[in-house]
Amino acid sequence: MRILTGGFSHESNSLNPIITGEEDFVVLRNDKVAGEAVLSRHSSAGIIETLKREGADIVPTVLARAVPNGVVSASFYHKIKTEVLDRAREALKQGPIDGVCLALHGSMKVEGGLCAEGDLCGALRQILPDIPFTAALDMHATITPALLRAVDAFAGYKTAPHVDSYETGELAAGMLLKALGTGKKLYTAAQHIPMMIAGEKSETAAEPMLSLIAACRELEQAAPDRPAMLAASLLLGFPWADCEHNAVTVLVSAFEEDSNTADREARKLAEEFWRRRGEFKFRTEYYNSKEALAVAYAAVLEQGERPVFVSDSGDNPTAGAAGDATEFLEELLATIDQADRLPGPLLYCGFYDAPAAAACAKAGEGAEIDITLGGNWDKLNGRKIPLRVKVKKIVNDFGPYHSVLALVSYRNILISITSKHIGFGDEDLLPALGVNAADHCLVVVKLGYLEPCFRSIAARAILATSRGCANEVLESIPYRKVRRPIYPLDNDMEWRPPSAT
Repeated sequence: MRILTGGFSHESNSLNPIITGEEDFVVLRNDKVAGEAVLSRHSSAGIIETLKREGADIVPTVLARAVPNGVVSASFYHKIKTEVLDRAREALKQGPIDGVCLALHGSMKVEGGLCAEGDLCGALRQILPDIPFTAALDMHATITPALLRAVDAFAGYKTAPHVDSYETGELAAGMLLKALGTGKKLYTAAQHIPMMIAGEKSETAAEPMLSLIAACRELEQAAPDRPAMLAASLLLGFPWADCEHNAVTVLVSAFEEDSNTADREARKLAEEFWRRRGEFKFRTEYYNSKEALAVAYAAVLEQGERPVFVSDSGDNPTAGAAGDATEFLEELLATIDQADRLPGPLLYCGFYDAPAAAACAKAGEGAEIDITLGGNWDKLNGRKIPLRVKVKKIVNDFGPYHSVLALVSYRNILISITSKHIGFGDEDLLPALGVNAADHCLVVVKLGYLEPCFRSIAARAILATSRGCANEVLESIPYRKVRRPIYPLDNDMEWRPPSAT
């Protein structure tokens, strides 16, 4: 059997003014999709290795991934879309294609407001109209009518922070293989819930997500009163994309013969999710930036806790923020005397500032130079902060995005700076600079919930509801396209799920 695969993955923050272009993506083409992709733990690797184990003839197209950022360049999107479609047409000339399985995000937006996944999958469906089509999705996918029309069955991540990407790919590929092996048609029941949830209120190790995800896993096992569903997924949408389709969606994928059961179970999950809407809360202590910093200083200087982590959450690049907002930095500089009293350097990871990184690299390690930090992109929440810093370390060509890294010191503060828009939760970034976060009494990081590499060493975690393009206080965001009413913007609204569609 010949299976077409590939993927196009990006979480697009429409509040961020950056246009995510070709230079921001890692792109694998043709045979590299089935080769280099399996070195990762992404859903694409789970798809490809599952298909290989079953002896499938893999037909690779394109696999493109980028760190969350602003909306994707229209010219780049259409370039990749054209490549995928051309590869599908070429493959058809060589013989029948039996199925499609793609690794997608689900919340990729293109300049002009296009929802990319529905557009791409719809175009691919026109070329391959009558074969089973499955997809792996991020938990923060936004499910559109076009995507539901094009794809037969979906598997979404079940963990946040996301540590089951590979397994989600395995599940997506497994559904496709079951459909091909049995000759049965696939079906997906969908229930859209008028809710938006900040990611930091939906960690899956805590309630209510803990129980809701357990219910999804239970549905994937047979019970005396019903058959097993192929996949049950809670897709939370992406609140930092101002989009008319923004909502939580329950998807239950099954064989078509079990469609009534899938409809019923999707409705029950949606009802339970809505019933527990008031339970979605921050699971770590949280304050505004000024208060968060004061609590962190007290934790270190008075209680002796270390390392204490503070998330500069409003400017989290892994939620698509610009990475150069300065509200928290300004609070830090306003309390610099307290920072100087810390028993070791405060570590701030970090800033996306290409001009500052370039200036540091040009000056070289050991140099003292004047730079400005921040405010290149997010001018609403950031401004250029002048600092005289000492360059401690330079790293060139870091990671798949080939970033310059700079580590600089300002008084009792160490700051990491990147030339590319990359995530500051990357477990390899600080070690590349020769820094061990565990050695620092106070660590500020542009993240929301802490990634496992930080969570495992944090004596205390504090979330700062700082201003930025990933503002955690959704009620303060001036949405223009989101359909109303929607919770929590309309806190007193009522809702009941309609019949599944």
